[in-house]
This record gives sequence, structure tokens and C-alpha cells, in this order.
Amino acid sequence: MERLLELGVERHDGTTVVSVAGEIDIASAPELRECLLDTDGNVVVDLRGVSFLDSCGIAVLAEASKRLDLSGGTLTLRKPQGIVRKALEVIGLVDWIED
Repeated sequence: MERLLELGVERHDGTTVVSVAGEIDIASAPELRECLLDTDGNVVVDLRGVSFLDSCGIAVLAEASKRLDLSGGTLTLRKPQGIVRKALEVIGLVDWIED
């Protein structure tokens, strides 16, 4: 199966960093969901390489945030750019953003 997103996972000092590149939409959101299910604790999703984020992608991030929160972890979104940042701001997720 062709990969729709480029995903990288690194762990350091108790934090898991998930680097994402590409478009997060209805076709690629399941791939991101699968990746995030393998994380726990404090998770940073680096969005600087993401050029598009739709409601399916936002739902995946919200699911991961809720799951992590229930287990004492956190979800932070790093460096969303342009339209991706705007989408997160418009729906009120600015508190999740780390520059």
C-alpha cells in the first residue's frame, strides 16, 4: 500500500516526537491514527511539513489528545504553518500549538 504521509517517530527524554509531512485528509488520517496509537506519555506532533489538514486529521489529533490526557500524557502540535495553523486557530486549538 502506498504511504500517503511521511511519518517519523523519535523518542528522547521522555517525549515522543512524531514528524509528519504531506497532507492530512480523509485518505491519510488513518495512517496518522495508527502511528499515534503507538505513543504514550508526552507526545509532540511536528506539523511543519504538513501542507493541508482537514476535519478528519483534526479528529485524529483530538482522539490522540484525549487518550493521552486520560493516561496522564499530553499532546502538543509543533510549528504548524500557513493554512494548517489557521485551521487549528479557527477551531480553538491554539493552546495545543508550540512554536
